[in-house]
Amino acid sequence: MDIEFHYYVTYLTATRAGFKPKDANVLAYSSQYVDNNDILFEINKGSDELYYENYISQTLDITKPQKDLLRIYPFFHFIPGEDSNYSEKINEDEIPPLNTIPDNVNANKMIDKALTDNNLYEIGIACHAYLDTWSHQNFVGMENDYNGLDHILPNIGHADAGHDPDIPDKVWDDTRLKNATVNNKDRFLVAIGRLFEKLFKHKNSDDKLSKLSSEKQELIADIDEVIEEGSDKEERIGLYKELALKDEYGGQKIEDYNEYYWFNEAIKEDYPEKYDFEYKVKVNLNHLFFKDYTWDDPDNYHDTHWFKFQEAVKFHQDRMEGILSSNLEFVSTEKW
Repeated sequence: MDIEFHYYVTYLTATRAGFKPKDANVLAYSSQYVDNNDILFEINKGSDELYYENYISQTLDITKPQKDLLRIYPFFHFIPGEDSNYSEKINEDEIPPLNTIPDNVNANKMIDKALTDNNLYEIGIACHAYLDTWSHQNFVGMENDYNGLDHILPNIGHADAGHDPDIPDKVWDDTRLKNATVNNKDRFLVAIGRLFEKLFKHKNSDDKLSKLSSEKQELIADIDEVIEEGSDKEERIGLYKELALKDEYGGQKIEDYNEYYWFNEAIKEDYPEKYDFEYKVKVNLNHLFFKDYTWDDPDNYHDTHWFKFQEAVKFHQDRMEGILSSNLEFVSTEKW
């Protein structure tokens, strides 16, 4: 999925489930920022007290994944599952051990644990990975011939399929499937319904659970209508914003997503978005990004969204290493 579902629809799902708009914004921003957190920064280099280095949760271009950072994919984007019946849909004799399966046991453990911890940043990250089990189903978050779709791109994740699996209104062919035609909208609406169930049960007492089914169906109907009516991403985002103004979705204007906002809020030196993509690629693996960076408020940087998100990324990675320990026994992780 892309920003439409990871930010705007996740926000709408959270507010409809009972999250206050302010909290839903943190949750949804965290969800989308998983895809934009693609640079390794060193903050306050040379300071024992203030030095900080983040982890990344995505590489710079999902169609050009980096083999040396393979830990990112099964932890944040391609959560593997175990379902012997699911293999019936595949034109393959043997399914690899890290195949992404929608709504799988590992993904459920992940999001349930995040909700139990009640940390908005962790929940947002988990929402991203949970939803991606639908859009990234039948792909493996590592280099594997199983991912191939007769194209020349690396067989890592859905690189060979390009952005097709992530676009809400896209209908495309996955030639590995017995039924090759994939309608993303059908997959995405099921995904958002399941996420709503998780969030609604987390935010509401048992006496309100009788409303869950009707509330979920109304959410799905609203998002379905947006996808049907919106001719392109820009128009659909405008329609999501209109939904946010309704009382059932919090009744407040949803903020435009700015991938640099949390970084620029925490760090004195602004994020250098003016630099071109090719230069970013050159420096990404060297823990360098153009200049020295320092905390804007050294005494209170622990309270910034960017720091809290980065700590949640590290916590999520540690948690996923535990959840996926049995799955990872089957693969080599030398490049992690």
